Amino acid sequence: MDEQAVSLLAEKMVSDVSFWTALIGLGGVVIGAVIAIIGNVIIFKMQNKQQKDIDTVRKELLNKMLSDTRFQDGRTLETLSKVTGSQPDECRRLLIEIKARGFTLADGREGWVYIKNRPLSTQ
Repeated sequence: MDEQAVSLLAEKMVSDVSFWTALIGLGGVVIGAVIAIIGNVIIFKMQNKQQKDIDTVRKELLNKMLSDTRFQDGRTLETLSKVTGSQPDECRRLLIEIKARGFTLADGREGWVYIKNRPLSTQ
């Protein structure tokens, strides 16, 4: 074989190796992306389940507090929020989910009570 043929053959081999190296690299990127997506979905679902569990416990506590016959006129948002360990906006969301409604207490504070105990037609 002459020198030119050897050179062409070497270039062809390098070209083939480069193609397969690039293809293997692309495959690795795709596989890595799929694994990352699956991992993120699993983490999201786990966090979502944990938040739902916390919300369930908080709703049970809110139900107990609003069902307490000593407080038929309602409870303050401040108390409900502190006892459940939730921020006021989060507590409001949970209260709405258990069919409670907000109102203004005589002293100007925000109060909450079951809708069935204080229908919207009354203030």
